[in-house]
Amino acid sequence: MGDKRRITLGDYERLDNLDDVSLGFQPANPTVFDIKNSVMMNLKSNQCSGKEMEDCNAHLKHFTDARSTVNPTGVSESDKRLRLFGYSLTGKVRDWLDALPSGSIETWDQLKREFLDRYFPIAKYLARKKEISSFKQQEGEVLYDACEGFKLLWKRCPGHKLSEMDIMQAFTTGLKPDTRMLLDASAGGTIKIKTADEVCTLIDNMSLNEYRGHTEEEAIPKKKGMICFTF
Repeated sequence: MGDKRRITLGDYERLDNLDDVSLGFQPANPTVFDIKNSVMMNLKSNQCSGKEMEDCNAHLKHFTDARSTVNPTGVSESDKRLRLFGYSLTGKVRDWLDALPSGSIETWDQLKREFLDRYFPIAKYLARKKEISSFKQQEGEVLYDACEGFKLLWKRCPGHKLSEMDIMQAFTTGLKPDTRMLLDASAGGTIKIKTADEVCTLIDNMSLNEYRGHTEEEAIPKKKGMICFTF
């Protein structure tokens, strides 16, 4: 009868082979280059954790801005982003990245698509697009705040494919009747005779006047166009 080693639970749990330890996310062709502390701090200053209210598209923009300061010699843009992206993630999103099969990602475009499919799937995209088209000004909400809230809706849905006319139509349709009456009066009777750009200017001016009525003079925004819509 051959010698059979007695293996305890403690033996079983012990990592005898360090090669089995996960190295985290590993693209098909990993690259190594130095990352400055300032860049690392920038990447970690706005990490994506996967919370419901986080905007993964805004996160990608922040990441793009942060990585633009890194230019290692002989490293492609795709490989650079593959190496840096993990540092911009935390929590369950970082766990998701590290769980991707080693060598399964070859390009940044592929990883970006995987990220958006996971954290900005088509269902979320359609839901946010519906929020734009079904916008309603709330009771007690002034025009200025309605503008800011609506602007946030369509900025959180990049690629919405809505024209300037679509956006202005959705916003004006969602205004309260009394607000719409004031807007029509400012347009000389009805906004239907105005272009989308002209209506945007009217809303901008009305919002600014309303803001002046509720805010101290030194707090009034000075730049025209910052109140409402910038396409």
